[in-house]
Amino acid sequence: MSSRTLLQVPKSLRAVTLQQYQKYLKVIDAQDGDEIDYELMNMKAMQIFCGLSLKEAYNLKVTDFSFIIEHLNRLFEEKPPLTHRFSMIGTDGVEIEFGFIPKLDDITMGEFVDLDSYITDWDNMHKAMAVLYRPVKFVKKERYLIEDYKGTDDFAEVMKDMPADIAMGAVVFFYRLGTALSRHLMDSLEVQLKKGEITLPNQTSDGSGDGTPQFMRSLKEMRQGLEKLRDLT
Repeated sequence: MSSRTLLQVPKSLRAVTLQQYQKYLKVIDAQDGDEIDYELMNMKAMQIFCGLSLKEAYNLKVTDFSFIIEHLNRLFEEKPPLTHRFSMIGTDGVEIEFGFIPKLDDITMGEFVDLDSYITDWDNMHKAMAVLYRPVKFVKKERYLIEDYKGTDDFAEVMKDMPADIAMGAVVFFYRLGTALSRHLMDSLEVQLKKGEITLPNQTSDGSGDGTPQFMRSLKEMRQGLEKLRDLT
């Protein structure tokens, strides 16, 4: 490898972006069943996380290559905790502090519906993070308020550059609370339906009735999707 080649090895998950992690997951997803090309996966890891071209990765010493891959593997074995607030500096040089939804069990219907669409798919995880994390507008000691939810258009692309450990910690936290939340919402809806307090159409979005209201189906599918995330976090 040329002495002028810059090798950037992330010291921690905080130095890995969500977008980099999403790219690597696509490499993993592209593997077919038992036919896993570990050499390709390791080369792509060098390319994505260390900024090397495939040619530069091939020119590394075997000892250096193995050490870096082992280091990266250790990083992704970590179980990051939930980060309530973090800051990022945009291309315009302005620093913005983002905060996790302060009280998740008070989530709005708009937030829940969008999370239902994004949280179980790592390709769309930057959009899910734009729901869970929004600019902080007020801080008093440990308490804070975030901006009202207006959709993901403003910050979804920004969230691609957020630290991967923060995204992973949020997914694990939401899995733990989100599954309980979906059960709570389902139980509450079932009670209200039985009491006749609310009426929901027993019809799916495509018009085919199966006896299950679409919103209830959405809650069940979200819970099932969240359970699958355990294998990726």
